[in-house]
This record gives sequence, structure tokens and C-alpha cells, in this order.
Amino acid sequence: MNNASVLFSGLVTALLGVVFLLLAFETWALFSGQKPISDYVHATVHAYPGPAFVVAVVIGMLIGHVLWGPPGALGVRQGRSL
Repeated sequence: MNNASVLFSGLVTALLGVVFLLLAFETWALFSGQKPISDYVHATVHAYPGPAFVVAVVIGMLIGHVLWGPPGALGVRQGRSL
């Protein structure tokens, strides 16, 4: 393995760890009656609707790009049709 793949694996692991901790905090906050992260997100979106829309569109495009895959990913190049 080269250094780039080790770095990428470490970054992905760290990102998933942060997501897990945020979800664990959200669950704890809901069960203990504290203010969850989603309340802060709702307040921010209501205060700044324009930038929130732009962020949502960019995130949606990135997720769509990752999930959709390259143009020939579904076997179109091999002559098979969907």
C-alpha cells in the first residue's frame, strides 16, 4: 500500500468516527432531554435560508455524483440495456 491510500483510509475512518460520535450525541440528547444538534441546524437554516439552500444543493450534487457512478458503470458499454 502506498501513502496516499493509507492517508485516504485514515481520513475516511476519521470521518465515519466523527459521524458516529455526532449520532451518539444526538441519541443521548434525545433520551436525556438535552437540546439535540438538529435543533441548532433548524435554527441556522431558518436564520440563513439562502446559504442553507446552496449547501444542500452542493451536498446533494456530491452525494449524487458518488452514488450515480461513471456513465458506463451499469453495463451500458457492454451493450446491455437496463
